[in-house]
Amino acid sequence: MITVTLIGFGNVGASLSLLLLNNRHHICLNVMEPSQQTEGALLDLAHSMSLYPTKELFINDEKLFLSSDFIFYTAGTPNEHGGSRLSKAKENIQLCKEIFSPRTFTNNPYIIVISNPVDIISHAVYQFSGLAANKVVGTGTFLDSIRLSYYLSKLSSTPVADFETWVLGEHGSSQVPIFSMCKHNGAPLLNHSAFSSEELKHAAELTKDGAYHIRKTQTGTKYGVAKCASILFDYLLDDKEQILPLSILTNDYYRSLLQLNRNIYISLPVHIKSGKLHNYNKINLSAMELQALRESAALIADLMD
Repeated sequence: MITVTLIGFGNVGASLSLLLLNNRHHICLNVMEPSQQTEGALLDLAHSMSLYPTKELFINDEKLFLSSDFIFYTAGTPNEHGGSRLSKAKENIQLCKEIFSPRTFTNNPYIIVISNPVDIISHAVYQFSGLAANKVVGTGTFLDSIRLSYYLSKLSSTPVADFETWVLGEHGSSQVPIFSMCKHNGAPLLNHSAFSSEELKHAAELTKDGAYHIRKTQTGTKYGVAKCASILFDYLLDDKEQILPLSILTNDYYRSLLQLNRNIYISLPVHIKSGKLHNYNKINLSAMELQALRESAALIADLMD
């Protein structure tokens, strides 16, 4: 049985818990949530457990937390509607320190970070947890990439499954759509006659503003990012190779490419193979894409000073 700890039971945590309980793997799910305001929701979840015969549920079990195989981090203070994901960085970094600094993990878990600003928080979790960089990863621009597929599909009236899309950089306003890497039915998207440069620009703007439009009627995004996290969980448990846009610590290759004076967490292509994460160092960008990605990296680096 796989021991999974979910930190935070807000909108994302609650959505993710259902995806994990419906997962095909045998899972012991431990929810760490101190707020009394979630007691009713946790009780509601507990009532359903007889319908999940291959799953077990625990609440605030410290021993399970320390011996977890996977940890999903969804805790934190969300930004206000219309504000930058970076606006609550300092207080969310402090929360990371309070949660991870006092603890030592016995089972070398993967920590999948969902909390925003995800690049900054992933770096904080990496620092405070004491785990290796390849054990701490953020969902990053995985969500932005599937949003780009969605909007390209809507603009072209073609199935969303036909698209392979890439957004890199900050999961935020400086994100960079990498159209030179995008494909439609396996062919380069830039060679597709149906998409003009203006249409691609429009799709990129819709993608960047996706969370803003969601928050016009909702407290925040939850379904898309929770699904991204659960898919990443499955990929880390499968034998198949995958390449995904995730927030990961830069290595020497990307540090040089992005002209950084130190390593940062930022969304880049990540190679998942045999349950392990690796920086994918085979990336070809246009000059404009590279410059935009460097500017996004500089923004994240400045916030870490």
